[in-house]
Amino acid sequence: MDTRNPLLLTVRALVSVIDGADALTRGHSMRIARYAVRVAQQMGVPESDWEAIELGALLHDLGRIAVLRDVVSRPGTLDSGERALVQAHAAIGWEMIREIPGMEAAAEIVYSHHEQPDGKGYPRALPADRIPIGARIVMVCAAYDAMTEERPYRRGLPREVVIDELRSHAGTQFFSDVVEAFVQLVENAQLWDGFPILERERYLQGFRTAA
Repeated sequence: MDTRNPLLLTVRALVSVIDGADALTRGHSMRIARYAVRVAQQMGVPESDWEAIELGALLHDLGRIAVLRDVVSRPGTLDSGERALVQAHAAIGWEMIREIPGMEAAAEIVYSHHEQPDGKGYPRALPADRIPIGARIVMVCAAYDAMTEERPYRRGLPREVVIDELRSHAGTQFFSDVVEAFVQLVENAQLWDGFPILERERYLQGFRTAA
């Protein structure tokens, strides 16, 4: 979005620095924000909601900075204590931003982006109708990016495999309408529509080059 909102511009700048400092997730939050806005547009979400969705997407993993890095990044299965620690990041992120003026809707997205339509998400096990549209979108975008990106301990999965995975969990882990909107954008090569090619390359490369 072409915006001069100082809050959004500030958050973009800060998140680009945070993202760029971690080789494991470089560019992740910035890409999720771009994907989330495109999906919102594709789904006909009112333009008045796009900014909150971008803010929520940019900050969805903010709470992870309070979680031990070796737990967050370690491959393999986590024990119950480690899993609870990682899952706390949604509530931690919400606590960090919920009282900032103008961030109320974004804070709810941060709080809810791991909730699921089957009611088995975390941290509150919300029913489907209480999960904000921004959180519904972010959970799909974040899952796609996490599965397709390379990690030191695993290779990224092919796009077709990830799409099948999203569709197989539609209605339980992910909202079906969001999955189909996202998949349509990917398959029609429209996920990056509206963004200049140089900006697209910066996001895909994880801001490895100077702004």
